[in-house]
Amino acid sequence: MSTGLVSPTEADRNASTVWDSIALIIQQRGLADGDQLPSIRELAEQLAVKHSVIRDALLRAETKGLVTIRPRMGAFLRSPQLSETAAPTTDDPIAAALSTTGHNLFHLLDARRLIEIELAGRAAERRQLEDLLPVRNALEGMLRWTPDVGPATYVDLDIRFHVEIARLAGNTTLLSLQQGLMELLRPHLVDVPRDATRQATTDQSHRRIYAALVRGDAEGARSAMRKHLSLAYDSLLQDMQEPPRSGRERSPGTRKTLSEKPRHGAAS
Repeated sequence: MSTGLVSPTEADRNASTVWDSIALIIQQRGLADGDQLPSIRELAEQLAVKHSVIRDALLRAETKGLVTIRPRMGAFLRSPQLSETAAPTTDDPIAAALSTTGHNLFHLLDARRLIEIELAGRAAERRQLEDLLPVRNALEGMLRWTPDVGPATYVDLDIRFHVEIARLAGNTTLLSLQQGLMELLRPHLVDVPRDATRQATTDQSHRRIYAALVRGDAEGARSAMRKHLSLAYDSLLQDMQEPPRSGRERSPGTRKTLSEKPRHGAAS
């Protein structure tokens, strides 16, 4: 019997497919950079999908820099090439290069730390307070998140939070690298267990990063980001110390081994 739940893989596929359809609408209407997209309600009716699917697709597009979502106003086209092509999701050559071969999860996390720690510091140095609105919106979304919404939605907001910080740093090459890494990590982030204690730790960690950005404290932002990302890496190392178990040895409810289900601890 179907439970009605949508798996993370299916959720990703739905968001990607719906965004391709939205891109066609953008093309058909001749929208240009800065133009407002149709409302979520209008898009949902036209594409015959739930509002939540449209929202997830737009959030995913915002993390890729394709649209800007303004609270109580709507979504605005951010990438002018969308008016010329209906295939916007694979335009990034750096992300494409990153995804051509298999990657060691430790290496992905380490690369993310090396890039994002410095990006956080530069973002704190360069930011104007009004520039922090997309970061704050993503953080507020994460703080309002509840498990019944599903992990894919939380991960979209989390990636958006980190991508918008990287965008403030002003280096488009590093931004593209960071976006590519986040997309490779996305399926692992969806698998992160989110119990109340772990979620509280993550929330506090995100708030510390944001507070340092508000202060314009570059070293504070680097330190907060370093601690935040180290939570994930250190948790994975702890998992590596546990010998794997066979299915016969595990009782129902025992968590899966590292090889079966990558875990990132508290941070994402």
